[in-house]
Amino acid sequence: QSGRLRGSISSRVEEGKDWIEGTVGAGGALVPYAFVHEFGLTGSVGIKAHLRMIKQAFGKSITPTQVNVKAHSRKVNLRERRYMRDSLDLIAKIVPRNIDAAIERGLNGQ
Repeated sequence: QSGRLRGSISSRVEEGKDWIEGTVGAGGALVPYAFVHEFGLTGSVGIKAHLRMIKQAFGKSITPTQVNVKAHSRKVNLRERRYMRDSLDLIAKIVPRNIDAAIERGLNGQ
């Protein structure tokens, strides 16, 4: 929704005399959840102590009050949401053909 994950995707291409290397990555300090979205997670996650606003107690409405929540862990089972690998798999099928065609054009002097 915020676009941070999409905005964190970066790519780099390096060239040598007889090689080309491409690198694609995502995440960083602002998007620590990038890895979990791509590969999923089953396990425990630590939750820091924080404040929470409660508006109900025992099923009855109360005056909104902030309460301290102690640090704790919780079990998580998030499925993978392949936002990069599927795209890279698709590109991996197209790019070699394009490179071969470009080499062929270069050899033919076009």
